[in-house]
Amino acid sequence: MRFESLRSNEDFFTRKFEKSNYAISLYYFTSVCNEDDIFKKLISAFYNSESADAYELYVRSFPSWTLITSDADAIQSLLDGSVAVMLNEKLFMIEMKNFIARAVEVSTEENVLQGPKDGLSENLDTSINLIRNRYKSQALHAESHYAGNKSNTKLIMMYDDQLVEPNDLALFKEKVAKVQVDIVQSAGQLQKCLIQNKLNLFPLFLTTERPDRVVKSLSEGKIILLLEGSSWALIGPVTFFDFFKSMDDPVQMPIIGQFLVSIRYIALMITLVLPALYISIISYSPDLLKVQFALLVAGSRMSVPFPSYIEIMFMLIMTEFLIEASIRLPKTISPTATTVGGLILGQAATSAGLVADVMIIVISAVAISNFVVPVNAMHQAIRIIRYPLIILASFLGTIGVVVGLLALVAYLCSLKSLGKPYMKLL
Repeated sequence: MRFESLRSNEDFFTRKFEKSNYAISLYYFTSVCNEDDIFKKLISAFYNSESADAYELYVRSFPSWTLITSDADAIQSLLDGSVAVMLNEKLFMIEMKNFIARAVEVSTEENVLQGPKDGLSENLDTSINLIRNRYKSQALHAESHYAGNKSNTKLIMMYDDQLVEPNDLALFKEKVAKVQVDIVQSAGQLQKCLIQNKLNLFPLFLTTERPDRVVKSLSEGKIILLLEGSSWALIGPVTFFDFFKSMDDPVQMPIIGQFLVSIRYIALMITLVLPALYISIISYSPDLLKVQFALLVAGSRMSVPFPSYIEIMFMLIMTEFLIEASIRLPKTISPTATTVGGLILGQAATSAGLVADVMIIVISAVAISNFVVPVNAMHQAIRIIRYPLIILASFLGTIGVVVGLLALVAYLCSLKSLGKPYMKLL
């Protein structure tokens, strides 16, 4: 068997080793294989073996060896990090992958005050090790799958076969098998491929980089999907309420934990409804406010030349610009640039009379409340939902806000995560 289509690659190695009584040929990619292991385990063993039969028995002693018969399977194994050994017209594939990944590091995106600090790794074996060390049950199963027509990314699906629902598992496997994209590199990208409705705003799978969250989900009968090359895992099925739980909650005393969860739902209502309510009350129903407060708001808006909906849209878009800038700028200047930009923007806008002082308070409360939600994917969805509510409030006032919230609840009730209702409480 020959690999003519691969010989033009700079990192493709092919060499024949000969002795008086037999010979072998090695084929592998130097960029994805561990050459030290190849020399110690294959080449040195070749010169120490007395016969071809003895060497073949040695090759068959590797836990990851396979006998290949087709060119396509051989090429795919080479690209996955295996070494091809040609011996007596037989082609053996031995996995000697050299996967370069970070060591186990602190979880940076899901911070907790107490509890474990380590995060999942880009290396699947490392991530599985972190999970199995915390979930020492013989019921924990790990199955391999592949996604990506060109990347052929390896996926590991983990679940507790005594707790998982067979229908959920079958549906998850079916969705993974139907993924038809060329490249899969991240959990977020895979989640987008698994969701059939491309216009859906809300995440139907939970992404996490914390092994303790993975283990907790396994104990609840959920299914975990790990990706090679990504330190994030997908969890399903999930509900809307799972996105408001932090791994700090089980550590706290029950009353404190419930209080923290309540704070998050209050923050959700503030960041979602406050801009629309501001417009509806200021423009349509100022009589809902106390006289003193209504006069205070009216006084602060005397110099503002725009309607309330233009005022709040302007400030929200500027806030979105600051958020994006804080993400895209280099980490060394991002905090300073966004802090100074926010202060200058707010001060200059009020001094110039473009926005009211009360508006700055509203926007600050909305921006702070948005980031109280523990899971990034959820607060990104909430950022989008605010704008339809603002549009409804601009045209219909308070009635528009109520109609928008009812439509939102109805939409959430229509969603399903792996066949399970998205708004299920338990």
